[in-house]
Amino acid sequence: MWQTKERSIFPSIFVLCFVLLAFVFVVIQNIATADTPKDVSYTNETISDFFENTATDIITSNINLAKQKYIQEFDTVSDYSFQKYLSDKHVLQNRKYEPADLVLIDAEHVVIKAWRPYLRQAAATAFDEMAESFYQEMGEEMYVLSAYRTYQDQARLVDDGCSNTRCAKIWASEHQLGLAVDIHVATKNWYTHFSSGYLDRMNENAHKYGFINTYRKWPKIDGKMKEIWHWRYVWVPFATELHEKDMSFGEWVKSNEE
Repeated sequence: MWQTKERSIFPSIFVLCFVLLAFVFVVIQNIATADTPKDVSYTNETISDFFENTATDIITSNINLAKQKYIQEFDTVSDYSFQKYLSDKHVLQNRKYEPADLVLIDAEHVVIKAWRPYLRQAAATAFDEMAESFYQEMGEEMYVLSAYRTYQDQARLVDDGCSNTRCAKIWASEHQLGLAVDIHVATKNWYTHFSSGYLDRMNENAHKYGFINTYRKWPKIDGKMKEIWHWRYVWVPFATELHEKDMSFGEWVKSNEE
């Protein structure tokens, strides 16, 4: 009985398979014989333009995002900002502000003479890299005469009679931000000014590491006497902008407030 039923089903399955194969064959033939687009060059050009435009859009978008991020992160007001601007009129919001990320300056080619040899972590890392690069080119180490200062440290300087054109107000010192260092060439007489070649090297390259010479255009512009030894971290993009425009920090702030 089972054998008879199997034999009756087999021809039907065979016919069904044949019909399916024939259908697939017809479909393939239709695809193979379909008309080819006459203007192939136009099609290729359109595809090329598409990818080129897409790539341009992506690049433009990334540039705009970078600019937006730069603008959003740029902050001359907040105490913790790398671009916090300080002057007699622009002071710390928290007069006894203490950075939370201070680390020891520990570069191989730096001689420490500072009472508190600390900077904020980003500034310390950049300073280490700068000191190494300068040593490789100049063959001279840096003396760090002063770095981080507390509110009390700055108060002692002012109380000891440091003039307002020489020292910042108690609540307006870049040293309290943990972003500034006073440096000299590491010579036997380390109180002397920089050698001209060393200073030129600093002026030409410090911005690559995010550092600027804050007080370089005298009191009428910067509010303080010129200090070729005072260098402050502001972040590479902003330091580069000031370098390219040949502007001091105070000069930039005044131009943007007008």
